Formats: sequence, structure tokens, C-alpha cells
Amino acid sequence: MRSENNLRTEQVHIDEVSGKATSTIQWFAEEKNKKGNATHPITHNNKLSVHICGRDGFAAIAKDIAEAKESIELVCWGFDPGMELVRKGSVWPRGDTYGDLLVAAGRRGVRVRLLVWYSVSGGAIQKHMPGHTHGKSPWRIQQSDLELQQMHAQRSLQLIREHARNNRHKKEWNISGDKLAAIAREEYCCSWYRAAFAGRLKGISIRTRDGNSSSIGNALELETRKPDASERALFTLGGTHHQKPILIDFAHDNGKKAVGYVMGLNSLTDYWDTVEHFVENPLREQGAAKTKQEHAEGVDGRFDFETLKPYRDYACRIEGGRALIPVHENFEGAWERAGGTASARPYVCATPPSALLRKAGSGDSTVQIVRTQPEENDFTIKEIYFNATRVAAAGTGYLYMENQYFQYQDWAEHLLAIRKKVIAGWNRNSAKIGKSKEDLPVMHVFVVIPAPEKAQMVPRTYDTLATLGQQDGMTGQVKMIEQANENAKIQQAASKQFFGDAVDRRASVPQALPEVVSAANKIDKPSQLILEKTYGLKVCVAVLNACEFNQARRQWRYREIYIHSKLLLVDDSFFTLGSANLNQRSMAVDSEINLATNDPRHATELRKRVWSQLATEKNNGGTATPQEIKKTFTDWVTLMNENKTKQKAAPIGTKMKQMEGLIVPLDDGRSSTIRFG
Repeated sequence: MRSENNLRTEQVHIDEVSGKATSTIQWFAEEKNKKGNATHPITHNNKLSVHICGRDGFAAIAKDIAEAKESIELVCWGFDPGMELVRKGSVWPRGDTYGDLLVAAGRRGVRVRLLVWYSVSGGAIQKHMPGHTHGKSPWRIQQSDLELQQMHAQRSLQLIREHARNNRHKKEWNISGDKLAAIAREEYCCSWYRAAFAGRLKGISIRTRDGNSSSIGNALELETRKPDASERALFTLGGTHHQKPILIDFAHDNGKKAVGYVMGLNSLTDYWDTVEHFVENPLREQGAAKTKQEHAEGVDGRFDFETLKPYRDYACRIEGGRALIPVHENFEGAWERAGGTASARPYVCATPPSALLRKAGSGDSTVQIVRTQPEENDFTIKEIYFNATRVAAAGTGYLYMENQYFQYQDWAEHLLAIRKKVIAGWNRNSAKIGKSKEDLPVMHVFVVIPAPEKAQMVPRTYDTLATLGQQDGMTGQVKMIEQANENAKIQQAASKQFFGDAVDRRASVPQALPEVVSAANKIDKPSQLILEKTYGLKVCVAVLNACEFNQARRQWRYREIYIHSKLLLVDDSFFTLGSANLNQRSMAVDSEINLATNDPRHATELRKRVWSQLATEKNNGGTATPQEIKKTFTDWVTLMNENKTKQKAAPIGTKMKQMEGLIVPLDDGRSSTIRFG
């Protein structure tokens, strides 16, 4: 799985006078695009639009599903029939539910196929299929043919309201409207899943799939860092299918209206949010126990929140174009495997719809669909990440990483290795073109992540950050490692003093340390000065917090924005997004699917949109010249620290504690000697 083996080579002419040469950049996995054997074709005729967060992404999906004429192919990590894609009002259902949209499509003759990851143990933990993994004992079940023909979320609410009204003399049915809606939702989801699995929803077929332990084990053998026995068991026995693509009307009218999505958004109600990321939003789900005493990482104070925390993610819509062919092939191959009829070879669409083969025109984008698929030995997402990082590191622009996990030390080491070669080459040759060693501009790396989801994910996050010299934000892990090393020294000194010189050799042997501490001790951890002088790098690491003044409590409240994003953006020239995180799971274990494009128009627009949302418009990088990126980086760091100061300031005045933008420094006080990711 070594990405260096997948690089193209080319010969270039170096002008003897100027010392300059012109070459082409390899963003894509080009060896997978060989004529006659293009397993991952690089396609040029795709129209793209990027949607940020659930409100916009799910609204576009709802519209396309409502307009579907022939087919819907939906792949999910989890599926919630009761989630509303477009929301108004305060009581469920606040709009058409996902289940209702698919039922309506099936009733008008659309072939709907839904493929969901599921295992008994995984479902019990993740609860990612409401009505199937949990909530399986509702107050009633819709079973008759007539009831199923009338199935609709509003009808479920109507039925329970009528039942409660007819039984209002009974104490157990003297309950609020919100609770009635929650009970109706549980019944709807359970009835929906039971009918779907029984094949009783017209036009709808559903299959589930689980990870392949053997394929995952083989994939892990190709990794540089092998997981220990317990983590390996977790991966091989708990591998998931993490893909979330959607494909609509692939072959209808020869593909003239075909549209698809490659995204990180899960089809679950928790993932619905707006780009404003309000501290509270009644259109998000009620939080109850999930948000009890939740507070922003590192901020003093505890707050009781009513709704689930803000969520951030992306979806890319593909309208027409050849990129939809591999999206379809990915679905068909997985559908066959889930049905037990897959052949040994990956599914290939022999006769693609003719409209998808049109010539590229104005406004079209070049796209490659890449995957992690252990069953097919497909690890092209890792290739794309390493290729893009190599290109970025060979230049002097920026790299922007917004990801749910930052837990892949191999990637950080790869970035440093390329930068070290670039700096060494510059130092050798700069004088030949009349430049000094100091003339090479610094490359700026912006990293936006959430605090690790679980304490056991702290060690891998620490290791990846420490490789880039950014471990200070993991304050708890830093202190734990320092204390463990100090305790070992004290124990060693005490042992030597007690036993004397006769056992000097034994006393000099380092005392046993937890594995995560030993691993951390081996990491170089470059200082800011060394990072800049040796590698020509500056790195900042931010988390996102929402901020509001609560009038009722006369109190400023801050709240973590959970980053579920999987976005890599480079130099206004390239981006990849989809389902893959920056961790070993996504690079080798779980099935994933991403889109990669080198369209500078979309990359530039996306950078401006994202950075404006996170750090205000004045800090969006402008036209991304080296000078502007340098200033933007400095301004981001300043803004992050100012926002943290405001959070910790005394509660004086209503404006003194108001954040500007959403970015603050990472400050995680947890520690762990257990490692998994």
C-alpha cells in the first residue's frame, strides 16, 4: 500500500539560462486510469456543487429524491427513516421524513434500493438504525396491508393522538405533545423497518452488510504501523461500511437526469445542522441525557443544553458525467455481495448510459472517484491523500485539513519527509538561480478537528499532532506522559540507591512504561523554530466552538461544534471529500468512498466559503497569494487565542465575551494509556 509506488515519472527540459523547467502535477491515482483497464477512471465531464452542513445537503437530496423517475441507489452507514430532511416547526414530523420520501418514490414506480451497514454488536453500540437496532418495542406496529399502504409519518402522529385522546382518563396517556411525537416517531421507524425487511413497501428493497474480517486482516498487514492484538481484533471483528453515496436515475432516459452525491453526511437526524452552528437550534433533535452538563473543551462552567450539539460536514453533488459510473459500480458490487451473489471480480458497468459519456464542456470538472474497499484491495483514498500532500509539500502554498479524526501518524511523517527533501533541494540549488536559502516561502498547514471522540482516541491524536510539533493542545496527555517519565526516573534512581553499584547495569535499564508513553518518547516533536527552519512549515490546530448570550440566565455559553467533516483542500487547486477520515480505519479497514477534483474554481470558492464561516470573511485568505496566506495564518492564530481569552474572561458586559468566528485552540485535558482509533 506504499503510495510512492504509484507515482508517474516524466522527463523535463531544464533551461540552461534560467534554470527553470515545466512539468505536470499528479493529483490523481493515474496508474488506476490506464487505457483499457481503468479501474478508477479520471473523468472530465462532471458538474459539481458542494453543500456545507445538513440543512443544505439534505435539502438538495430531498429535492432530487422527490423528482426521481426510475431508480434510487442509497448506501448508508446508518439510516433513520424518521429524520426530516427539510424542517419547519417544532414537533415531529417537521417535514417529509426520509422514510416517507422513499415510500413515495416506490409508490410512483421508482426502484429504491437501500444498503446499510449492520452487525448485531455494532448496532447495539452505534444505534444507527432507529427502529431496527433500538426502539423495537413501540406502542403499536402497522401490520395490515391497508395500514402499510397508508404509511406516513403524519399518520403515525395522528394515530397516537387519537389513541391518547380516547384514553385521556388513563394516567399513562396524559402526556405532552412532544412525548406523543417521540412515541409516534419510534412506532413509525419500527413499522417502516419491519415492512421494508419483509418486502412490503412497494418498490423498496433493503439489504445489510458487515465488514469482511479476512480482507481487513490482509489490509492491516500492508500498513506501516500494525495495531496491537486488541486493536487488531477490534478492527477485524468490528470493521464497518462507512460509505454514504447516493445515485438517482442513473440509467433513466440514457442518464440525462442522473445525479449523485459523495459525502460525509450520515442519514441520521443527529447530523442535521446549519452553517451558522447555533449553540441551540430547535430544528436539531432534543438532547436530553446526551447533552447533560456538556461544555466546550477546556472552558470553565457547565451548561445544560436542550438540543443536540452543532454538527459540521459536507456533501458534493455530481450532475451527469462519467464520475457517476464508478459510483454506480460501487453500489452494484456491494449490493451483489450483500445478497451473496457477487463474482470474484469487481462489478463493471458494461454499457454505461450514453448521456454520461458526453464530451466535457464549459463549467465541467475533472473528477476521480476513489475508495477504501478491503474486499477488492482498493486503497486509492490513501493514494489520493498522499499524492495531494506530496504536491502541496513540494510547493509553498497552503494545505487545509478539516477532519473528524486526526489519527494517522504515517500521513504526518509523509508531510515532513517531503518537506525535508524540498528544503534540502532548495538549499542546494537556490544560489544557482540567484536566490538565498531564506527566499523559499513557508508552507502553511491549517488543521481543524474536534476533540477526540473518546478518551482512547487521545493517544493516536497526540502522536499525529506531536509528529508535527503540535502536541501542546493535548494538555492532559502531555502531563500524563511527563509524569510517567518522571516517575520512571525516580524509580530508577531509588532502585540504584537501594541496591548499590552491584546492580548498576540493572538499575540503568529504563523502568517499564505504558506503550503509549514509550511511543510518544520516540516521536521527534519538532519545535516551532525547527519546524520552520528545517521543514519550512507552519502549522495551526483549531477546534470550533459556537457562542451565544443566554438572556434568561444572563450568561455567555460556548459549545463544541462537532466536526464530522472529511475535507482536504490544497492551494486553491484540489480538494477531496467524502466519507474517509484521517485514521487507519478509513485508510485500510472500513469501506469508504471519496471524490477528488483538481478544479481550481471549485477549490477557490470552497476555501473562501469555509474560511469565511470559520474565521469571518476578512480572514478567508483573499486571493491566496503567498503573502495573503501568510497573513491569514497569523490572523487565524491571533483570533483563536483571542477567542480563548474571551471564553475565560470574567463575565463583565454583554460583548466582552463574544467570540469572533468559531475557531479556538485545541485544549483537551484528557489522557489515556489505552489506544484505539
